[in-house]
Amino acid sequence: TPQASKAISCKGQHSISYTLSRNQTVVVEYTHDKDTDMFQVGRSTESPIDFVVTDTISGSQNNDEAQITQSTISRFACRIVCDRNEPYTARIFAAGFDSSKNIFLGEKAAKWKNPDGHMDGLTTNGVLVMHPRGGFTEESQPGVWREISVCGDVYTLRETRSAQQRGKLVESETNVLQDGSLIDLCGATLLWRTADGLFHTPTQKHIEALRQEIN
Repeated sequence: TPQASKAISCKGQHSISYTLSRNQTVVVEYTHDKDTDMFQVGRSTESPIDFVVTDTISGSQNNDEAQITQSTISRFACRIVCDRNEPYTARIFAAGFDSSKNIFLGEKAAKWKNPDGHMDGLTTNGVLVMHPRGGFTEESQPGVWREISVCGDVYTLRETRSAQQRGKLVESETNVLQDGSLIDLCGATLLWRTADGLFHTPTQKHIEALRQEIN
């Protein structure tokens, strides 16, 4: 039972709980990894969230309109795991660990057991990713939107945003973020930039020089 699991009650142990029914839960324990750093994104202002994001209303002019009562962004929306060593690969996973270092996937969340035996699932509104085709340049073309699972696998989109039936597994694609990847959290879309990409981005100085030239 979930209550009996040591992993859930242990504050130093990260775990993901997949609730199958009222009396059956699968708990997957995570261990610390000295070669990676984890960063979490969501609307919660609790300490496990490194980047707090809030919904944006298109066309709203003043702050009153921006006060959204029902946010579609999950409190612990997703996590990004970055390698500490070159090439500093960053991978995205749906859902984030809460203040007690747990991720809970309730009865209604889409979840399944993969052929190799490991559990996986999707969050209610999902975490969608789109990589630009041909790198992030003036010539780049939009890619295809995909959904990322809790374990970082790539799936085609569900029929509707929060449908309980998952899309098809896309084995040829990975959850590795590229320069210019878009991350959609159902209420806000984030643009992922790599250090190298930012290094070649126009600076304030560059823009000012162009402005002077025009003048």
